[in-house]
Formats: sequence, C-alpha cells, structure tokens
Amino acid sequence: MKFVVASCIMAWLALGTGCFWANERSDSMYGFEGRAVLGSNGHLQGGQAHVKVGEAGLYFDVEANMRDAARPNDPDTHRAVGLGFSLRGSLFGILGTEHQLERYFDFGAELGGGGVLVSGGPSSITGVGSGWVGAWVDFGTVSLGSGYLALTGGIRRESFEAPWLDQTELAIGIAWRQRGPMAKLNLRD
Repeated sequence: MKFVVASCIMAWLALGTGCFWANERSDSMYGFEGRAVLGSNGHLQGGQAHVKVGEAGLYFDVEANMRDAARPNDPDTHRAVGLGFSLRGSLFGILGTEHQLERYFDFGAELGGGGVLVSGGPSSITGVGSGWVGAWVDFGTVSLGSGYLALTGGIRRESFEAPWLDQTELAIGIAWRQRGPMAKLNLRD
C-alpha cells in the first residue's frame, strides 16, 4: 500500500512540474464517469463513480464504490463501500506527440488502492485496505457541451486484507471528458 501512495505522489509531482515528456503540446484532461461492476462470476455486484484529472497521459483518479465482498467458507456475500485513488497511464497520451486520437480511442493501465468498509455480519462493520492493478479503455462518442461522452470499461485484480477474498472486477460505464492543450485548459496554474 505504501508503494502505491509513493508512486502516485511521485507521478503527480512529475506532472505538476512538467518533467519527463510533458510539454506545451501535451494534452490535459478532466472528467467524470459512472460504472457498473461485474464480478468474476459475471453478475452485477456494484457500481463506481470516478473523478479524474491529469496531463501528458498520466491521470489521477478518485473513486467512490459499492460492491460485494466475500470470505472463505462463507456462502454469503457482504456489502462493501469504499474510497480509492488510482494513477492511470494512457499509452497514446504518454507516447504521442499529437493528441487527436485520444478523443475517440484511449487505453492504458492503472495502479491504485483505498479503504473499504465491509458489513461483516448483522451488526458489525469491518474496515480493510485494498490495492489493485488493471487496464482501462475509453471510446469517445458524441460531443456534449465543452467535452464529449465516452463509453468506458476496465478490468482489475483487487487484493483485500485477510480474511476477505481477492476479486477480479469488470466495469463498464459512461463518462464525460474534456481535453485540450495544457495551456488552453489552464490546469497547470
């Protein structure tokens, strides 16, 4: 968990100071999204709400979620509510020098972690930490206001503290994004 936090802080500092590949032609992006979460068994198990901001292909993501959690040898699933933070990297955003493609198609990897409150029985609530690694994809669709709508999806493997079982989660949803050159969006000021 400490590694995830340290990685997010270092990447954010690099973004904020314009180090590495970020330059005046790099893209900035911010947006919102809602997703339905499917468990490894293919059944709907919850939802996520995301807010993300970033530039030059690296995005900081804050997420609120609700989903099912399971324990070994327990036939019941338990409701889990959590708050998480991720660092997402866009392949095209990091490697590209022109950024028109990301408006219509973008994908990459994510690394994150957070805290979860799980209802462990009729009257008990347990707090646990979790960490995840995964991949995501966006398909930009119609323009809406100053941004556009995107169909979004992701898959991740999430590890929980014992005694809760690790999960593979598939998420699909809809997002609103706004993109543009860093100087135009003024996200650096």
